[in-house]
Amino acid sequence: MSSDAAHPNPQVARRLQHIYTLHRTEIDLRLGASPYIKLLETLGNPHKKLPPVVHVAGTNGKGSVIAFLRAMLEAAGYKVHAYTSPHLITFNE
Repeated sequence: MSSDAAHPNPQVARRLQHIYTLHRTEIDLRLGASPYIKLLETLGNPHKKLPPVVHVAGTNGKGSVIAFLRAMLEAAGYKVHAYTSPHLITFNE
């Protein structure tokens, strides 16, 4: 559960709670990857033209790892973009 569950505005808290209940697990499992692969092929496989990507996953420490990696890579002269999803603390960050 997110820290949004305790949002001070009850209407916002209810709507956020509703958003968190929307799961697409059944749809994703039923479809598999083939529609996405077909779409990527139709688009010319744009993902193969991306610069190197670092994916940080796990239970704890992702924010710190991302901050350290970003600082080190920028200090080394690399252009860096960090994207966190769905969010770290609140829904609207």
